Amino acid sequence: MGFFNRKPSYPELTADDPAAQQIRSLESSLRELMGQISDPLEVVPAGGHAFVFIGKPPKRFGMAMIDSEVHSFVAAAQEHGLNQAEMQKINEELREAYLDCQDTQRYQTNVEGKPVVITPSRQLAQKVEQITNRVYN
Repeated sequence: MGFFNRKPSYPELTADDPAAQQIRSLESSLRELMGQISDPLEVVPAGGHAFVFIGKPPKRFGMAMIDSEVHSFVAAAQEHGLNQAEMQKINEELREAYLDCQDTQRYQTNVEGKPVVITPSRQLAQKVEQITNRVYN
């Protein structure tokens, strides 16, 4: 019975990995986000920023972008005047992008003593960037 309740186990992200270096550069924003929520985080590095799936993608999740600060997806969508149907469409596109890249290698690291999943996928980062440009730009 416990088989279905297990969390996936990922290899540890090595310190010399480029994704680890980017996570270190965004660590203060990541810590800030972790202080605001208690849900699991999956970080997708994307250039000078990163996208964060919050919760349990692909089923139930939220989204944030971090650079030198935390940018809430919901707050940005409201700021841009997106209605509920538009937000739902974007969430579905994000879910599909996540599922398309589901077989991507994931790693684990610890931030503030909490496990964080790191997904250094250029393909997923590009898809999420393209989808969220309507919200974050």
